[in-house]
Order: sequence, then structure tokens, then C-alpha cells
Amino acid sequence: MARVERCGWWPLGRERDRRVDEAGFRRAGIPASAHKERASYHVLGLVANSAGCQLQDPQLDYDCLDTTVLGSGPHSRRGPRFDVQLKCTSSVHTARPLANGDYSMNLPADQYLKLRAPGYVPVRLVAMILPEGVEVPQVRNDGTFWALDGFMLWSDPEDWPALEPGRKFGRVILPRENEFTPEYVRDLIKRLGNGGGR
Repeated sequence: MARVERCGWWPLGRERDRRVDEAGFRRAGIPASAHKERASYHVLGLVANSAGCQLQDPQLDYDCLDTTVLGSGPHSRRGPRFDVQLKCTSSVHTARPLANGDYSMNLPADQYLKLRAPGYVPVRLVAMILPEGVEVPQVRNDGTFWALDGFMLWSDPEDWPALEPGRKFGRVILPRENEFTPEYVRDLIKRLGNGGGR
């Protein structure tokens, strides 16, 4: 996927002007948020497939989880897998670019704490970051390959700091080097399948 320098949504005032009720959305067609959500699922599925894995359940949508990436093949442990909480945005207010090239994202406290809680299956927050102003992600074809603008970054909730009491949001750092790629998925599934940790 192509890299972009900046990402963002409409400025706050313009975004407020574009808000309509649910009936208006239905008359206008599929809302931009739904296009982004579906695109992120499809890209996640393609990345998993390229790593020789599959999405076990493409839409869990409970317990702060959206899907599970399931590995196969000769591993010492059966069915290595990890859960995914998936985000997709083109808003600089949602995925804030930092001076060092990383991004930060605020999660509601209950979601932050639930993802950070210990579990039997490791979890990754995966954020698809689109170019600024993109409402419907576009696929381009130059005759030799397909490309979708944007990129995916991951974060391991086990590395997140404890949330101070009373905080309504938890800040997550998405390092720019943490690209969610087939190579990363293969390495993680291999470690999990051979009895390694998160």
C-alpha cells in the first residue's frame, strides 16, 4: 500500500455541516464510515491471506474485538491466532500525526482497559490510516498491480501504560515502523505457533 504524508477528515466546521440523520444517510447511500470499515476489513483479509492465514470470524464485533487472524501449517501448537480490534480513519483528529512520524489515537477508557486486560489469545489494535479527505477509499491499477492509498499500523495493548483513575480516554501510540504487513503476521503466527509469547 502506498505511503502518505498526512491524513485527515473534513475540518470540524465542515464535518458538522455534513451531518445528517439516519434516514438522510439511507437516502444518500452508504455512509463514508461504512466504506472505510469495509475497506479496512478487506485489506486486513488480504494481508492475512498473503501471510498464509485467514480471518477466522470476519465480524466478531463484541468484547472490543472485530476479527481473529488464524494461522495454519506445521506448528508445535495447534491453531495459532491473535484477535484484532480494527480502526480505519482519514481524520487527523482521530489518528494524530506526531513530530517523529508516529501516530497517536485516543480510545474510550472502557475499550482501552478491555483490550489491555490479560487474555488467553493475544490482541492487536490495527489502524488503517487513509489520506486526508478520503471518504471512500479508492483502488488504483497501473496495469501491473493494485494499490489502495494509506497504510496499516499495529499496537500491542500489553505495552500500553495503566490508565489513571477517572480518565475517560487512553492514549495509544502507533509507531510508524509498526506496519501491519504479511511479514509481520507470518512472524507473529510463527512465534505463537512455536509456543512464543505475544
